Amino acid sequence: MKDNKEFINDIYKKYDEYKTKEKNKMKLRIKYISYVTVLATVVIVSILGINIKKVNNNNENLVDVQEEIKLAKVGSFENFYNILKKQEDSDIRNNELKTEQGITESAMNDSTYSTTNVQETNVDEADIVKTDGKYIYYIIENKVVIINIQNKMVQESEIIYTDKIPKELYIKGNKLIVITYGITNIEPRTIYETKDVAYVEGTKQKTAIITYDVQDRKNPKEERKIEMDGTYLSSRMLEDSVYVITNKYLYSEINTIKHTNLEDLKEEEYKPTYIDTAIDDEEKYIEFNDIRYFDDSKIDNYLIVCGFNIKDNQKADIQTYLGAGDTIYCSDKNMYILKTKEIYDINTYSLLGSKTQIIKFNLDNGKINYKAENTVEGRVLNQFSADEDEDENLRIAVTKETYNTQTNSNDTNNKLFILDKELNMIGNLENLANGENIYSVRFMGEKAYIVTYKQVDPLFVIDLSDPQNPTKQGELKIPGYSTYLHPFDETHIIGFGYDTNNDGTRNINNGLKLSMLDVTDMNNPKELFTEIIGNSSTYSEATYNHKAILYINNIMALPISDYRQNTSVSEALIYEISIENGFNLKGKYTQNTNRDYNKKINRIIYANDGYYILSNANINKIDKNNFKTTDTINFEI
Repeated sequence: MKDNKEFINDIYKKYDEYKTKEKNKMKLRIKYISYVTVLATVVIVSILGINIKKVNNNNENLVDVQEEIKLAKVGSFENFYNILKKQEDSDIRNNELKTEQGITESAMNDSTYSTTNVQETNVDEADIVKTDGKYIYYIIENKVVIINIQNKMVQESEIIYTDKIPKELYIKGNKLIVITYGITNIEPRTIYETKDVAYVEGTKQKTAIITYDVQDRKNPKEERKIEMDGTYLSSRMLEDSVYVITNKYLYSEINTIKHTNLEDLKEEEYKPTYIDTAIDDEEKYIEFNDIRYFDDSKIDNYLIVCGFNIKDNQKADIQTYLGAGDTIYCSDKNMYILKTKEIYDINTYSLLGSKTQIIKFNLDNGKINYKAENTVEGRVLNQFSADEDEDENLRIAVTKETYNTQTNSNDTNNKLFILDKELNMIGNLENLANGENIYSVRFMGEKAYIVTYKQVDPLFVIDLSDPQNPTKQGELKIPGYSTYLHPFDETHIIGFGYDTNNDGTRNINNGLKLSMLDVTDMNNPKELFTEIIGNSSTYSEATYNHKAILYINNIMALPISDYRQNTSVSEALIYEISIENGFNLKGKYTQNTNRDYNKKINRIIYANDGYYILSNANINKIDKNNFKTTDTINFEI
């Protein structure tokens, strides 16, 4: 039997694999989530979850917005039961797709140390490592280590977790905020029984936000813990306020309700719970009268949103909704929670389309205020698919995908919608690279840059200066594709992704690719410089996780992994970037990972005139001028 650490690691890895597949799904597939058990008596439960409907050929872009949006309360356990019962029935029996109508950067950092590469200035994003220029705060498997870097590197302390896994963290002054994920044992309960087997659940997935006072870095003191049901989705920090979102999946609950009468169920087992030690240590239920739901949502989860200020002990603002939540975009005023739902034909299982639900919350000093909700046709790629302008208009880029029975393949159409602060549509742009998929998006002020891909990499430049009439200005076609776009200045963008070629039957990756894109003339974008890194075996976390990139003062550093001459290596590549000279590789640091995968480089940060190369096995400081190692600290794993 696995020990606690192995068990939690397995759960954590399975969940990450599930999220990755969900975000990159391009074709029909059957979704399921496996619940792994701690107790020998607990059986794995797998629940099939496919939304199958038939299409209406008059389908338009977006769903109508009601004049006044009011979210219904669940109100009672009986209503909860009926909502989930109705949801399960509609997934199986409903053969009609409703007709949809009409709406549906990291700034240059001149400080002496680097910060996390984020989407929006003044909106911090949690990561596995942070620095304040004097200390490094770093997650390594089941612990957080605090390293003094003011002189020679010294480990001041570590926080070890035995029943949970630290996922991400923030540092603000003397406050360290660690977000953890774990499994809690509960009294085993029967979900349903068949003739041959009883399906039992005996665990709960929990997310905890733990605040530490680290004024004495040698002795971090836990100040507060907020623990909520569900798996960690994402978080943001605005000034002194932290906002955390979790999803509590209801697959077992839906299955139980499908097989069980209401009077045979225990109401408390279906309420989400939380703990806020700023009030007391007691676990509290969230009552059904405090839970709201969205009518046009695939209801297979509780969405739990938590906000609190790290400088006071006021009760956390915890709100619960039935349905919605898989992608988060956050401005310095509002948070948008996005959920994509795919729709399939009940008879052929072919893809009919997808819809993305948008839920808007205003954020104010730890308080969360629901503002509006709507649905747009198509699916988003990631958080960079959405952006808010200075008038609080939401700009969102989507890919609409449907199955073509004549070609036995999926047809795609890319679109950009602009919604006002009430999420009413005010502008749209359609038919961007039909037949291709969006691979990256970046909004910069009154411009949007969208990369699509099939055989070449078209970059579209879009003018957003008139929100009611967004227009495509220019298009650039180059080999390969960018999965991430980074602002260099107002008229230049750095693209990062893959170089490709076509062998006549398929596209082949030739290696990673950096591009300097000149968009001074919006009607005539140009590729000024390129840098090809490695070959077909070269890989980087930065292709899908922007937080793996270091960018400071025109320096970009990337972690890559490669396989050369029967040897696996991990490298940190450090580039100096300029309009005149393009990408100049200033230095690199290499670790052999053949016999020790813990040496794989996770992040590069900058502080004290040097670069710190972080892996699970060690941290190495290299000089910013000669790139030689000046200090090392090793960890026991």
